[in-house]
Amino acid sequence: MAQRSKALQTKNQALFQHTGGYPLPTPDDTEFLAGTAMLLAFSQQAGDKDKDCQAYGEKTPENVFFFARFKALFPRAKFIGIARDPRDVLTSAWYFFRKPRPGDDNREAMTKFVRGALPSLAEGARTMLAFGKQHPGAYRMVTYERLRQDPEPAVADLFRFLGLPASADIVRDCLQRTSFVGATGGRPAGIARDGAFLRKGVVGDWRSTLTPELNDLVLRELGWMFPEFGWTP
Repeated sequence: MAQRSKALQTKNQALFQHTGGYPLPTPDDTEFLAGTAMLLAFSQQAGDKDKDCQAYGEKTPENVFFFARFKALFPRAKFIGIARDPRDVLTSAWYFFRKPRPGDDNREAMTKFVRGALPSLAEGARTMLAFGKQHPGAYRMVTYERLRQDPEPAVADLFRFLGLPASADIVRDCLQRTSFVGATGGRPAGIARDGAFLRKGVVGDWRSTLTPELNDLVLRELGWMFPEFGWTP
């Protein structure tokens, strides 16, 4: 849209002065195209099952930074924030993104990685909390820890929030279909595969990775969020 606007401005000045020129795209035009593209992507992902879908969902961590924009695009949308102990988030991200090279100081590299990620984790958590206060009827928060430790009532609550059937049979079937072992093709939770999208699937793995110094650093910078989400420091 920016390129189209620039091209039109050039033509309006050089060619179409006698007509007053063509109207330029507005910010709403960009939002309309973005929303249309999202709906098209959902429909394509559903494929032949599109007509039977009762709800569409998309889970990308960065979505949290766009919750307010999505709410403007889709006023009736529902939003779910999934929070996880930031120490486990950092551990998972470290094993996913790290590219070790011969001679690297692993401790120094990890410290640099953690320090670089802390501001984004803080901003994401604050964005979730602020959105929830602004739109309480459209937002529900659940923690990764609760989903692992007590999944059935947590998932049933989310289904009801979305206006979907939440019978015990449906919830159990969904949990079975989306279990760690099912999603990884048979690898049980607790068996790590570094670099995999689904690495280990457990709570508290940070203890095997982060040093006491890094744990202290995380608690100093992000300790404020632990009471908000019910985690134990």
